[in-house]
Amino acid sequence: MRLLYRTGVTSLLGAALWACGGGGGGGSTTPNPTLTVAKVSGDSQVADAGTALPAPLVVIVTDDKGAPVSGQTVTWSVSGGGSVTPGASTGADGKASATRTLGPNAGIQTTSAKVGSGTPFVFTNISHIQGATQIQASGGNTQNDTVLSTLAPYSVLVEDEQNVPVQNVTVNWTVNSGGGQVAAGTSQTNVGGIAQITATLGSAAGAQVVQASVAGLAGSPVSFSSSGTAGNPTVISLSSGNNQVGPVSAALALPHVVLVKDGHNNPKPGVTVTWKVGQGGGSVSTTSPSTQANGTAAVTRTLGAAPGINSDTASVIGLAGSPVAFTDTAGAVTSISVGGATTTFSPSSKSVTAGTFVKFSWAGGTHNVTWDPGDPTGPTDSPTQSSGSFTVRLTTTGTYGFHCSIHGSPGSGMFGTITVTP
Repeated sequence: MRLLYRTGVTSLLGAALWACGGGGGGGSTTPNPTLTVAKVSGDSQVADAGTALPAPLVVIVTDDKGAPVSGQTVTWSVSGGGSVTPGASTGADGKASATRTLGPNAGIQTTSAKVGSGTPFVFTNISHIQGATQIQASGGNTQNDTVLSTLAPYSVLVEDEQNVPVQNVTVNWTVNSGGGQVAAGTSQTNVGGIAQITATLGSAAGAQVVQASVAGLAGSPVSFSSSGTAGNPTVISLSSGNNQVGPVSAALALPHVVLVKDGHNNPKPGVTVTWKVGQGGGSVSTTSPSTQANGTAAVTRTLGAAPGINSDTASVIGLAGSPVAFTDTAGAVTSISVGGATTTFSPSSKSVTAGTFVKFSWAGGTHNVTWDPGDPTGPTDSPTQSSGSFTVRLTTTGTYGFHCSIHGSPGSGMFGTITVTP
């Protein structure tokens, strides 16, 4: 009887404790179970881009003892494009499902499922475009040929996610820049996953780009860059440097330049031009320059020793426009010494014909040449200097006064005059 009594008391005490705390909400509480999301089915499916996977994505939610938990809302999210449509919350079996529609691009696309802030489970599925996931260049890139030439075929390789070639994929071909054309707008991959096309360069020299594309495949579009070079030279023309005037026996300020092109107006490099000096004598820096990448050839022209017209020609046998003629004028030169033993210009008075170059040469001391106000179309003053020379050309008749602003003024101190006659 004593043992039974104690047992009864113990039972009653346990019941009381349960009523006060363990089961009724007062005192200590039972913690919420940890919920886990795991895959049931639907992982690693493959489907065409933009379509729904053939089977739903199914997960099961369990507590920390592995028992299924019903009535749980599963949060679904996607990566890589597309969408997911959730089903109902978990049933008595703890399972929930969703329908996954893939995005428009090929490759791996994922879907995450989680409950609350728990760790998600990630489904990985593959999106195909015409059975493929990727495209890359296979051959024919970086070719060089003359304009309008037909190149060796461009080719691409199309594969799936396992790097297995995919047959019968339609590849689109377009000219991206630089002109030219492709033999067809599309071609299909063969059993080796290769699609190719023949391209013809345009008439313009330079880079020309063709692209191969399958919208949505990784690596698309694939660019092929080739270069068209100028064809045979057909014409030569004067580019620049004509009709200059310079002192006798001096090099002209600008070179004489000609331009050689092919029949499609492309500059032609590597053409040897024959240059000859004509009237007036003098020389050119080279008699056989070659055209550069821009199609030009140039020489420095040194004028003859006598005033008057100087000419030279540039020619290439067989080209339209050959020979190209240049005509320049050599002007007489007269000299005036600046400074030296005395603070003067020597001579201080000169008479020259219109078009003569006057060369002031420093003999010593720091001086300048400053033209008096009111001179006919007054030339530019010289800088202040202690050596070197300063040259001007006087083309308008009249009397020009000049002085050193440091050591003189108009008509006083260090000054001089030049009379220009017709």
